[in-house]
Amino acid sequence: MDFKELYRRKLTSPAEAVKLVKDGSEVWVGIAVPIPVTLVNALLEREDEVRDITINTVVSLYPQINWGGQNRDSNIKIDCGYPIVGRDKVQNGDFTLTPARFWEMPRVYTDPAIRPMNVAMTMVGPMDKHGYFCMGLGADGTTSIARHAAKKRREGDDRFAVLVQVNNKVPRTRGDNFLHISEIDAIIEQDQDLASLPDEPITEEEMTIGRYCAEFVKDGSTIQLGIGGIPNAVAKVFLEAGVNDLGIHSEMACDTMCELAEAGIVTNRCKNFLPYKSIFTFAMGSQKLYDWIDDNPGVEFYPVNFVNDPHIIGQNDNLVSINACLEIDLTGQICSESIGWKQMTHPGGQVDFVEGAFRSKGGASIIATQATATPSNGNGQRISKIVPNIAPGGIITTPRSCSDYVITEFGVAHIKGQSIRQRVMNVINIAHPDYRDELRFEARKRNLI
Repeated sequence: MDFKELYRRKLTSPAEAVKLVKDGSEVWVGIAVPIPVTLVNALLEREDEVRDITINTVVSLYPQINWGGQNRDSNIKIDCGYPIVGRDKVQNGDFTLTPARFWEMPRVYTDPAIRPMNVAMTMVGPMDKHGYFCMGLGADGTTSIARHAAKKRREGDDRFAVLVQVNNKVPRTRGDNFLHISEIDAIIEQDQDLASLPDEPITEEEMTIGRYCAEFVKDGSTIQLGIGGIPNAVAKVFLEAGVNDLGIHSEMACDTMCELAEAGIVTNRCKNFLPYKSIFTFAMGSQKLYDWIDDNPGVEFYPVNFVNDPHIIGQNDNLVSINACLEIDLTGQICSESIGWKQMTHPGGQVDFVEGAFRSKGGASIIATQATATPSNGNGQRISKIVPNIAPGGIITTPRSCSDYVITEFGVAHIKGQSIRQRVMNVINIAHPDYRDELRFEARKRNLI
């Protein structure tokens, strides 16, 4: 097979490529950084020509995408779980979202009995001499969805298609995150700056929380961290404390992981599952992070139904998972997605890693949060994030039966295996002191203590 000739035949313009998207299509465009902006905009420009198309993603980072005019009545609708750009459109109902456990997403979006995606659009690096395109920053659900669409297309169903935007700025990474030219129906070439996240300063409260979290991590532990001030604080504590030989098995590659690896703290040599490799399913951070993962033999990306499978996670001993939340009730229910009915984010892989850490010998899952918050739309008054009840409409991301540890700047609350009475007292003890009497009163009123 002459791969260069095949490439030439499939190379086309963005406008021609998106004509492969039929009316009624469910279109998957990847997660976060690998979203192909040029292809998405070309499809949106067909708004008046098409009917009943939905563009599906999870994290939206690019302000260059022209979906400002899309709403619930558009011919092209948007399903987006974590719109960093355009969050107001989820909250006002212009966009919708599909709740899903992250590790289940490939099955949900390929199973004909559930909701199969029939078009995959993603950003890739240049083709290699073997005919492979590297997806670089996101195997996530894209690998499975694209391969399923390619299979259906080979079987003669022209409702399915795989479209790629070749971008020379995409890093080449290792693992199971490649598409072959034989699986692709249309290629466009368009370089695109990779979306990056700003560096967030660490507060004093976050450093205190980071120190509590770090007490669970010993030499040789495997870690999963998210993004934000608390994970950054945990990493800083690791750097100060001189912990050794950490491993990484985490859904997201972020700058924190890069810093720990460059400091020699992450070696992966003590992992008993996929040793000597940092394992991820997607990446989101700075250009420094993207440079670190480029052609790095110690970093591998795999589909999310592998990386986030709780059974796979649990095969690493001493795995410590650290994630954030928005609200916690007295019995240990964790709300990480909404403030009341107002959707803020996607559930992501929080529950996957809560369950996976429990399966890990010596593992622990931590929900870490500051004890209070100051709402941006309020009068500047501080509120407690530990509450008698989750706010009406609030989404329970991690049920109380699964919660393990909750940490604030005031200490550690053990939840797993504790009675209602004991866990309520544990949670109250890590609330801000100004709210503890009120929480005790509410707990007694409900006969919880």
